[in-house]
Amino acid sequence: MQFEQKVKGLISLLVLEDNPEDVALYERRLARQSNEYQFDVTHCGTIAEAKESTKKKQHDCYVVDYKLPDGEGMDFIHHLNTITDPSNPCAILMITGQGNEEVAVEAMKSGVHDYLTKKSISEGYFVRPLLNALQRAMLSSEVDFYQRELERSNKELSDFTHTASHDLKAPVRRIIAYCEMLAEDAGGKLNEDENGMLERMKLNATRMQSLINDLLMFSMIRTEKEHPKKLNISGIIDDIREEMKDQLDEHGTEIIMDDLPEMNVYPVRLKQLFTNLFSNALKYKSEQAPIIRISCKQKDGESTLFCVEDNGLGIAKEFHEDIFEEFKRLHNQEDIEGTGLGLPICKKIISKHGGEIWVESELGQGSKFFFTLNSVSD
Repeated sequence: MQFEQKVKGLISLLVLEDNPEDVALYERRLARQSNEYQFDVTHCGTIAEAKESTKKKQHDCYVVDYKLPDGEGMDFIHHLNTITDPSNPCAILMITGQGNEEVAVEAMKSGVHDYLTKKSISEGYFVRPLLNALQRAMLSSEVDFYQRELERSNKELSDFTHTASHDLKAPVRRIIAYCEMLAEDAGGKLNEDENGMLERMKLNATRMQSLINDLLMFSMIRTEKEHPKKLNISGIIDDIREEMKDQLDEHGTEIIMDDLPEMNVYPVRLKQLFTNLFSNALKYKSEQAPIIRISCKQKDGESTLFCVEDNGLGIAKEFHEDIFEEFKRLHNQEDIEGTGLGLPICKKIISKHGGEIWVESELGQGSKFFFTLNSVSD
């Protein structure tokens, strides 16, 4: 319910206070606002009595004294946290005879919306913080609602992408297989143009296969559950070297690596990150044999700055931000193959590690991809 709607109606208030004089003071303060707001006040003198009241009704706002005959008000607040319906939020005010910073911090951490002293109430400071607390509770509930809706929507989108990608893979594989079989069985009977069309059909099916795989990878990065592990980053690079050995050897690639740290990372994703950067270095190589340098240095706190440098074609300054956007490519398919998702995937992986990525490069001068990584935990 919106705050404006709530304050125009009757506000249900439970006051947990054992001192009748203080209860009378609260009621006087509320009565002064009777022309603007209407309050339905329930009074309880003990925690046990207040808990019984909550079994019958959830109130809009609770005013809770810190010291009570049968315990501390925090006990009742913890009780409220276990029974409150998130879709019907309540505001909580903690009241104390003497200001205490430690108690205030504990109260706020437990979900209290405001912390008032009885002295401030006697001076007239009561109704406005109560209404502010009620508004904050409602806004917090709306944020939680939209957060849950966003998570649900993202999951549905991810599930759809995963299903669609899976369903598309099989027919694309069959198209490629049929092209290969046709070229093998009938290639000699086809003329040059027909063989060219067959080859282009296979090439486009292969491109579609790459796009489907990258789309699936892109959609899974945020939603897939992967537990972080403490790994030596050098070990990840060594694994990639072994897996990409044929490609690296084909281009005469040299990889130079500093001593890299141990970090808590998402192993599969970080491996994908470095694989994409290495693949780009080969894909956009210059006439020279590729040289890839990996270095790092510790930044403040848990953050580590990495640099993957190559001696490739380089990137004009005006495109330094565009290359991290989905499907933004600087070359056409005929010149250099690609889906336009490699670097956006890297950006998402780094974001999942709490970092950022950027590039420093000039045409003909190679590229330096800088990114920060933070150790992650479950």
